[in-house]
This record gives sequence, structure tokens and C-alpha cells, in this order.
Amino acid sequence: MPAILLAKLKIQAAHLAEKFDRPEKFVRELHALCDIYAERTRRPGQAGEPAPLLSTYKLPGPVLRQVLKETTPYLRSERQAALRLADALWAEPYLEFRLLAASILGGIPPQPVETLLERVQAWTKPNLDDRLLTALISDGLARVRAEDTALYLDLIKSWLESREVFSQRLGLRALLFLLKSSSFENMPLAMRLLAPVVRAAPSRLKPDLLDLIQALAQRSPRETAFFLRQNLAVKNDNPGTPWLIRNSLRYFPLEMQSSLRQALRNEM
Repeated sequence: MPAILLAKLKIQAAHLAEKFDRPEKFVRELHALCDIYAERTRRPGQAGEPAPLLSTYKLPGPVLRQVLKETTPYLRSERQAALRLADALWAEPYLEFRLLAASILGGIPPQPVETLLERVQAWTKPNLDDRLLTALISDGLARVRAEDTALYLDLIKSWLESREVFSQRLGLRALLFLLKSSSFENMPLAMRLLAPVVRAAPSRLKPDLLDLIQALAQRSPRETAFFLRQNLAVKNDNPGTPWLIRNSLRYFPLEMQSSLRQALRNEM
């Protein structure tokens, strides 16, 4: 991989962005750009990252960021072209291309929103690389989350009410990114959406549930502790809630840790 000269990369990315409305040419030239900056010595799984399920150029971060920066101005005025480009990029079996597709999707004006949701629903599959799953929720739905929160909440609700664990996982991820938004303040609503999953706590969802409990505790520790105690009192013959409490104690102030431990002892 050659050293990255930012001025040169800006020119390369700008030339690429000019092909925005010609998806086949854009994809072909993006492959050429990736070939220039590809990391060919690092092995999959190094640097603490899991090996991707797709082919990858192992690009340094600035490359995709610059391509997206140069492409973004076109997203606002060329909606249909942006959708066609996102489709073409997602069709490529490369991690970087699909990450870029998710980012482009998230930059497209969300009206009509159906065109965006259809793609997110179609692209999220149980065997999808976890980084792509996160990118589709965090980046692909960014403008929907910011500009149509009610619709975004409806989407979360539909995922969480599904009987499929994978769909519930999508709902939990989507709720997590909403909680990370400082503009969202309706903690009681978030907790109502989360309550049924907390009570069941399927083993495959426990990591996502812990992430959500941490996010809730950071924003509203007292209400979150009360929420956990409340759900602990619901008798459903499932050890999920006690497990979540024991493993999330570190997210709370010391006095709240004591009250949660006492609640666990009372339920034994």
C-alpha cells in the first residue's frame, strides 16, 4: 500500500464522484482505486478484528471517508441516481463496497422513506457480516432516525415484536443508536419497547441487551435501575433478567449497585 497523500486522494475521490450517475463506471473505477490503496500484507483477524465474511481490500480509513465526502453533495439532488449507485455497490461482494453503500443510503433524503426501508430490510440477513449489520442500522438509517423518529420507532417496534431472534437483534441495534442520539429523550418509551426482550433475554441477544442497559444507565441510571427491578419482579421462569442485572452492575453508581443486588437476593 502506498503512503496516502491527502491532496492526491482528494483528486482521485473527486474524479470518482463525477461518475456518480454511472454506477457501472463508478464501481469499476472504485475497484481500481481500492487496488492502489489495498493493504496486502495484513492477514485477516489481525489488529483484534474478526476476519470478514466478504472479500476485503483492507483499505485504510481515509480512503472510503474521502470517497464518501466527495460523493455526498450529489446525494441531495440526485436521489434516484444515489439509489442506483447504492444498489450497484451492495451487489459487489466486498466489505468496503457494501459499507459505502450503507453510508450512501444514509445520506439520501428519506422521502419517500419506503425506498430506503425496502433496501435495509432486503440487505439485512442472518449471515450478514456484523460490521455491515451495524453500518446499515447506524449509517443506512441515519436520516430516517434524525428526521422521522416516529417511523424509526415503528420500525424498532416491528422488529422487537417479531418471533425471530435475528429481527429482535435488529430492533435492539436500532434502539441503541437512537439512545446514543442526544436529541432523543423519551426514556420511558425506550424501556417499554425493551421490556419484553429483557424478560426473555435469549442468549443470542444478551450482548446487545447489555449494550442497551449500559446506554440507558449512562443517560438515566436511577430510572434504569428501577426498570430492571420492575422486570425482575415479573415471574416468567426465565433467568434472563437476573443475568442481565448481575452483568450490568458495573454501569451503575455504587448505591444503585447495592439496591440491585438486594433485589436479586429478594428474588432468590
